[in-house]
Amino acid sequence: MPPEPHIETEGPFAGWTRWHAQDQQRFSDLIGPMWLRTEADGRVLCRAPTERRHSNGQDYLHGGYLMAFIDQVMFGVARPSLTDHVAVTLTCNTEFVGAGEVGVPLDGTGEIVHETQKTIFVRGELMQQDRIICTFSGVLRKFPRRK
Repeated sequence: MPPEPHIETEGPFAGWTRWHAQDQQRFSDLIGPMWLRTEADGRVLCRAPTERRHSNGQDYLHGGYLMAFIDQVMFGVARPSLTDHVAVTLTCNTEFVGAGEVGVPLDGTGEIVHETQKTIFVRGELMQQDRIICTFSGVLRKFPRRK
């Protein structure tokens, strides 16, 4: 079972749910924290602070970090469909539109485009303030949760 969601009660993420792995030795914890919340229109918004460790040699956000964050965003968007299932990423298509700035929060949002018994099709974008950094689409494969 996934851990119970932790909703922040104070600070800049008050009202946001902290995304975390079941234990502290997973890849999602290596790349840093992420928070999510559901907006009034039903969209899921994911946010992560960015730091120097997320940068490339030109001091912009590293493409590998952006793709790892996209993967987490896809699961954040799909989370309501995964109450009885787990999933893995089958595909992730990314279009890099602009350079991401270190020190500026990174926001990801998306939507489920189509869902079957075994797959979830997702699309979305990463933004910093009002600038699009990436657009993406992907497919997740669902499996029954282990007992």
